[in-house]
Amino acid sequence: MNYGYYPGCSLTGSARKLDKGVRAIFRKLGHSLNEIPDWNCCGALEYGDRNELIGLSRENLKKAEGMCREIVAPCPACYKNLKEANSDANFEILNPLELLDKEALVSLNAMRDLKGKVFTPYYGCVLLRPEETAIRNKTVMEDLITFFGGEIEGEKIKDRCCGGNQFFANKWATEKLSTLILEKSRGVMVVFCPLCHMALKTFSTKRKIIYLTDLLLYLTGDNNAL
Repeated sequence: MNYGYYPGCSLTGSARKLDKGVRAIFRKLGHSLNEIPDWNCCGALEYGDRNELIGLSRENLKKAEGMCREIVAPCPACYKNLKEANSDANFEILNPLELLDKEALVSLNAMRDLKGKVFTPYYGCVLLRPEETAIRNKTVMEDLITFFGGEIEGEKIKDRCCGGNQFFANKWATEKLSTLILEKSRGVMVVFCPLCHMALKTFSTKRKIIYLTDLLLYLTGDNNAL
C-alpha cells in the first residue's frame, strides 16, 4: 500500500535511527512511504499558541492534497498535531504502531524470537491520550513482544510523563521524572517517541533504551543485537 509520509524535524535530526527503522520495516511489509513535498515543522509541543501551531500542520496537509489519503507520522507530537489539524477528515493520520497488527507481524518472517528476555514497553504521554488523538490499540507493543515470546514489565508506568519537553528549560524536572520511570521498570526499555528516547537514554546508566523498530529489525535479522 502507498502512504504519504511526514517524518517531522526529529526524524531528520536526532531520531534518524527511527526514520531508517520505520522505512525499513515498511519496505518489509510491502508498503511504500512517499514523503510530503516541502513539508514544514509542525511546532511539536513547544509552540506557544495552539491555534497557530495547528495552522502549521494544516499547511502540511495542504501539501499532501492529491498525493495520498493516508499519512504516516512516526513522531507522537507530529502525529497528534496532524490529527487535530485534520478537522474535515480529508486524510487518515496514522502512527506506524497502528499498522503493526498480528497479520503484519507474521508477514515479517522473523528469524529470531524474544524468549527469556524482559521488556518494558513505554508509550509516554502523547500516544495514549487524549482519547480523540490516541492510537487505537493501546497494547500494541505488549502484543508484539509477547507474540515473539518476550516478557512484559513496567505496565503501570507505560503512559507516565518522562518530562522530555522540559529537557532544555528545566532539565532537573526531566531527570526526576525519567529516573522514576527507569526505577519502576525492568529489562530493555522499548519506546517509539524520539523525545522519550532522548530523555530516558540521557538519565539511564545501565539500561538499554531502544526504538520498537530496533526490536523488529533484530527479529528479522537486520540487527545483530538489541
